[in-house]
Amino acid sequence: MHTYAFQLGHQRDLSQEEIFSVLSQKRILPTYTRLVGEYFLVSTDTPLDPEADMIILGGTRLIGEKLDPKGNAEETLFSYLSSLPSTTKLHFSVSGGTQASRLAIAVKKKLKTIGRSVRYVETKNTATILHNGLVERGTHLTIIDNVVYVTRAIQPIEDMSERDYGRPSVDGKSGMLPPKLSRMMINLAMPEKNDTLLDPFCGSGTLLGEALSLAIPHIIGSDISEKATSDSEKNVAWLQTNLESPVTDIQIFQSDVRVLTEHIEKESIDIIATEPYMGVPRTGREQRTFLEKQVQELQALYIDAFRVFAQILKPGGRVIFVVPQFRYKDDWVRVECQNNIKKLGFEMLPYQEKEMPLVYAREQQFVAREIWRWVKK
Repeated sequence: MHTYAFQLGHQRDLSQEEIFSVLSQKRILPTYTRLVGEYFLVSTDTPLDPEADMIILGGTRLIGEKLDPKGNAEETLFSYLSSLPSTTKLHFSVSGGTQASRLAIAVKKKLKTIGRSVRYVETKNTATILHNGLVERGTHLTIIDNVVYVTRAIQPIEDMSERDYGRPSVDGKSGMLPPKLSRMMINLAMPEKNDTLLDPFCGSGTLLGEALSLAIPHIIGSDISEKATSDSEKNVAWLQTNLESPVTDIQIFQSDVRVLTEHIEKESIDIIATEPYMGVPRTGREQRTFLEKQVQELQALYIDAFRVFAQILKPGGRVIFVVPQFRYKDDWVRVECQNNIKKLGFEMLPYQEKEMPLVYAREQQFVAREIWRWVKK
């Protein structure tokens, strides 16, 4: 039995379901799972590859592996750290609430009594772990329910930041899909080896870029806006120069989603992952009647989009589709189009543990994202 601790991002439900999807793609079935605060504990019969998994995941900050216990947590920490090579000074850190620093200081004293040169590093985030090289040293540890986990991988925050802020073209006026969420959406679709992915509302190409970095072999992006497709082309070209094995089969073109059948062959798409047009940018001062009118317009657009999706998707093709919720005072105004989508030949592809839909939202935001997963019958 192998047990791992996944430190989840802000959207814990979404991060959990992404982990299930990625493990499912690898044909790995967890034998036990438990959520402890921000940590998702997963036991498997098959050992995981945390470094490889972390490169794929978008909503996980850290992956730790359970150490064989040598008594209590303090004894396990001391046994593990004292067994590491003693040729250089030992830099280590312990996370896990108020008990962590107390245990770390106690272990540091014990290590000094056996002649080890030791430095305790107080870490507050993954950036501190990264810049102190603690993953490579195998010396960042986390205490969860008195069990010790050694960190095997952390989120590649610098690479993600570069893909977000380093790209040449960004449209700050329209709602920007976060790269981490884009990656999670693709993973929720559970892509297979030779799949073709379409983003029919590609904007400046955030989701296309994440599909590139995940090595999706066939990628198509379209948007009704000429500026959006131009920005996507620039960003994709920039990203391809920074990838070790760039994807070559990528198409980007301008099109209204309602006429995509003029550009894309019927039953040729495996995955559609997209954040569609979400309405005019919010200020928070809109009246409810305005929001309800916008909901009606978006509902018509989304139903029209799925009518086209039904034609271009292969049987069994998956759709990850964002639908907005609009905050109005203490309530939410929702776009209700699920029954219409079902009538077009789709059924909901359930999540492992959470009810449909998953919701991506931050406090005080005027717009939340519902993330629906569909499959074509």
